[in-house]
Amino acid sequence: MTEEMSSKILDAAEARFRTYGFGKTTMAEIASDIDMSTANLYRYFENKLAIGSAMAGRCFNTREMILAEVVSRAGISESERLEIFVLEMLKYGHSQFSDEPKMSELVDAIIKKLPGLIQSQVDSEKKFISTILQQGCDSNEFDIENIDEMSSYVLAAVVKFSSPFFIEMYPITEMERLAKGVVSLILNGLVKK
Repeated sequence: MTEEMSSKILDAAEARFRTYGFGKTTMAEIASDIDMSTANLYRYFENKLAIGSAMAGRCFNTREMILAEVVSRAGISESERLEIFVLEMLKYGHSQFSDEPKMSELVDAIIKKLPGLIQSQVDSEKKFISTILQQGCDSNEFDIENIDEMSSYVLAAVVKFSSPFFIEMYPITEMERLAKGVVSLILNGLVKK
């Protein structure tokens, strides 16, 4: 499959999913939107869930690039880095899901039918958090006995700020305020006394 054709299919599917929802979109409609036969579309993607999975992968890759940049950014403390990391998670999620209730159908389908895809995203976020915490310990900013365990706790505390459910529920300003408060509580427990 060519990168260009894959991108064209995913863009058409995303437009349909955002407008009509995952459940009400058919492979025939996606094919029609790009002047392709349905049979030909099936040569590229096995089914609608495979398209959704590829879309999720594309979103995850973009998000990972954003978060990786925060983790490697020079000239900031690890406390600042952790706050920026959580706020970037929130901003990216908000850009994808705010005012897009139909996209929740796709998220729900992926969570139910492709939990491994979601788990790989969780593992990636935990790895980034572990890096931030380890860098904080290395610089004597944080005092943490078990980085892996603490990374799990931090991720559990901030997952709300990347969840489409909560992103749709609150205005971005409220979510940012809550995110800063949660990070402040976390840092209060991590910063070396």
